[in-house]
Amino acid sequence: MGRAILIIGAGAALIGIIIYALLDCARTPAPQARSLPKPAWLAIILLFPVIGALLWLLIGRPRTAGGATLGSHTASSQTFKAPDDDEEYLRFLDAKAKRQRASQENQRSAQQNPQERKKPRQNPTDENPTDNTDTEIPES
Repeated sequence: MGRAILIIGAGAALIGIIIYALLDCARTPAPQARSLPKPAWLAIILLFPVIGALLWLLIGRPRTAGGATLGSHTASSQTFKAPDDDEEYLRFLDAKAKRQRASQENQRSAQQNPQERKKPRQNPTDENPTDNTDTEIPES
């Protein structure tokens, strides 16, 4: 039983490495593939899965400035910007803070002066809508 689990675990690890190498090779830009052209690497990984995947990981992957590490070429090609360095996000936070301060000020002033709440404005013509003394109706 223990031997079967070991064999299954090793097989799963090999399949994981093969899939990782295949996807890594497919996502790598063609000019960055080392030693062989990218289509040749894909063919080697597919025809000789274990050997091809190991060869890709050891000699085919692009190197970074600090040496070859797993998954490092995808992270170095993308620029990460921390939230406190992103100008658009900082403007959003500033506007949100201003809206919250204004809302809190309005709530405080409404609590302190409840009788001074805004009353709706009335039009002078709205006071008596049935009064038509100012309007002339032509006789026919």
